[in-house]
Amino acid sequence: MTAPAILPGRLPTRIKAAHGLGSVTLGIKESGLTTFFMIYYNQVLGFDPRLVSLVLIGAMFVDALVDPLIGRLSDATRSRLGRRLPWLYGAALPMAIAWALLWMSPDVARHSALGLFLNVVAVRVLVSACEIPSISLVAELTRDYDERTALMRFRFLFGWLGGLLAVALAYGYFLKSDDPATNGLLDPSGYAAFGLFGATLILVSTLGSALGQQRRILALPPPPAAAHHSKAMFADIALAFRNPAFVALVSGALFVTTGYATTIASTNYMMLYVWRMSDAQLAWYPAGLAIAVFGAFAAVGHAHRRFGKRDSAIAAALASGAIAFLPYAARNLGWWPELGSWTSMALLLSFQTTSLFGLIVATISTSSMVAEIVEAHEVDHGTRIEGVFFAGYLMVQKFGQALGIFLVGQLVAFVGLSDRLRPEDWPARDAAAMAWIFAGLMILIGIMATIGLRRYAIDRASHEARLAALASTLQPQGDSEGQRP
Repeated sequence: MTAPAILPGRLPTRIKAAHGLGSVTLGIKESGLTTFFMIYYNQVLGFDPRLVSLVLIGAMFVDALVDPLIGRLSDATRSRLGRRLPWLYGAALPMAIAWALLWMSPDVARHSALGLFLNVVAVRVLVSACEIPSISLVAELTRDYDERTALMRFRFLFGWLGGLLAVALAYGYFLKSDDPATNGLLDPSGYAAFGLFGATLILVSTLGSALGQQRRILALPPPPAAAHHSKAMFADIALAFRNPAFVALVSGALFVTTGYATTIASTNYMMLYVWRMSDAQLAWYPAGLAIAVFGAFAAVGHAHRRFGKRDSAIAAALASGAIAFLPYAARNLGWWPELGSWTSMALLLSFQTTSLFGLIVATISTSSMVAEIVEAHEVDHGTRIEGVFFAGYLMVQKFGQALGIFLVGQLVAFVGLSDRLRPEDWPARDAAAMAWIFAGLMILIGIMATIGLRRYAIDRASHEARLAALASTLQPQGDSEGQRP
C-alpha cells in the first residue's frame, strides 16, 4: 500500500490563502467567458448567438477531453519542484497572453470563427493546465474532512473574488458608457482594457499562488513512483469513471454547474431585455454577487459539520432553483413593481443574491466531495490518483458549463435576439416567453442535480473509517501517523 505525501496538523492560514489565490485565474476566465463573451461577440460584433455558443461549447469539449490527460500527467510529473508547481509556473504567461488576445482583436475575430475558436481553446486548455494541478493539491496537503472544506472555501472565495472584481470593474468602469443614451455593454471600446486587466491579474495571481505554496510543497515527502506509459494513464482514467461514488457525484455536479452557467450566461440578456435595467442599476449586480460569495464562504463549513457535504449540496441546489423561479413568475403574473424602477432592481437583486448563494454552496460542497473519493479509491486499489479524479470532475463541470451556455444560446435565438436590438425595441411577449422558459429551466436543473447527488454514499464517518484502515495498514512500517516512512 502506498501512502500519500501528507504533513500532519492543521494547515496555516497563509497556506490556505496562497492555495486559494491560484483560483483567481479560473474566476476571471469564468466571469469573462460566461458573463460577457456571448453578448460581446453577438450584440457588439454581430455573430449569430448560436455560432457563439457553438464556439464556446466546442472549446469546452476539447478542453474537457484534455483534462484527464493533464491530471494524469500532473500525477506522473517528477521535478525538484514536485508534481504540480512546474505546471503553474509554465502556463502562467501563455495563459495571460491568450486571454488578452481574446478581447483585443475584434477585427480578426469578426472575420474568422476558426481563429476565435482556436483562441478560446488556448485559453481554456492553459487555464486547465494551472487549475487541475492546483486543485489536486487539496488531497495532498491534508486528509482531514474539515480542513479540505477549509481549503475549498478559500479556493472558491478567491476564485469568485477574482471573477467579482472583473465583473465589478466591467460594469462600473471598463464597460460603462459616458453617454446616457448608450448602454456600455453594447459599446466595443471598453473590452480591450477589460482583457488587459484580466491578463495582468491572471499572471500575478498564478505566480503568487505557486510561490506562496512552494516551501510547504517542497517539504512534503516525495510521492510514490507512477507509471508514465499511455496504457497506465488511460487505465487510471477509466478506473476513476467506474468508481460508484465518483459517478454519483459528477452526475449531480453536472447540473449544479449547468444551473450556475445558465444563470451567469443569461444575466446580461435578462437584466437588459427582461428587466430593462440601466447602466447605473447594472453596476449594483456585483454587490449582490459579493454578498452571495461571502455568505457561502461563511456558511458552508457550518453546513458541512451539521448536515454533511452531500445533503448541504442537495438542499442548496433545490433552494436555488426555487428562488430563481419566483421573480420571473411574479413578473409575468403582474405581481412585480414597474420594470426598470429602482424598486424592481432592489427586489430582483435580493432574489438573485439568494439563488446564487445556494448555487455557490452547492458548488463548494460538490468540489470538496472529490477529495474523499481519493481515499476510497486508495483503499480499494492501493494507489492515489488525485489529479485524475479532480481532472475528471473539472471535465464534467465543463460539460455542465457547455450545457448551460448551449441552453442560453438556444433561448436567445428562440426568442428573437439574433439581431442587434435595443431593449426598448423588443416585443413584450418575447420578454415574457424568455422569462417563463428560464424560470422553468432553473427548477428542472435543481431537480436533476438532486437525483444525481442522492446516490453519493461517502460521509464523514465512512471517510474517517477509511483513514483508520489506511493508518493500520501503514503501522507495520513504523509509521503510526499515516505518513510515508
